[in-house]
Amino acid sequence: SMQLLAYVRALGRGALPPPPGGDAARGRALFAGFGECTGCHRVGGMGSRIGPDLSDAGASMPPPDLLAVLLRPDERVLPTQWYVRAVTRDGRTITGRRLNEDTYSVQLIDAQEELVSLVKEELREYELIKKSPMPSYEGKLTREQMGDLVAYLASLKGTP
Repeated sequence: SMQLLAYVRALGRGALPPPPGGDAARGRALFAGFGECTGCHRVGGMGSRIGPDLSDAGASMPPPDLLAVLLRPDERVLPTQWYVRAVTRDGRTITGRRLNEDTYSVQLIDAQEELVSLVKEELREYELIKKSPMPSYEGKLTREQMGDLVAYLASLKGTP
């Protein structure tokens, strides 16, 4: 289709669409194993809370978008996925994924999966990091593995 063609062009010449009919079961094994995705992500209550929960990844993103995130994580980082780097008055640096923020405070989850609540006026520095901490899997996974991983993520529709 024209859409797919435009999409592949937008990704650049090096990227190929995943093969059709990736295997979700193999993708699930890859997610938990070699891909090390559970180091940052949760699915159905299993895995880490450092990165976004992917239990409904397939319900919120079509397969081409899932592939794009694996290849170019920095291109579509949602504001809900931004990280925060804060330095307290006593010089402690705290980095984590932003969960909630209002005028006065920010709540984040740090690398130890601890919830941290900070009062903004008590901070020496406060910076939003709009890049993704997720690595690109381009060149790290084969085209077939990419297809399997996308098939698995696409199958995750959350709890009905």
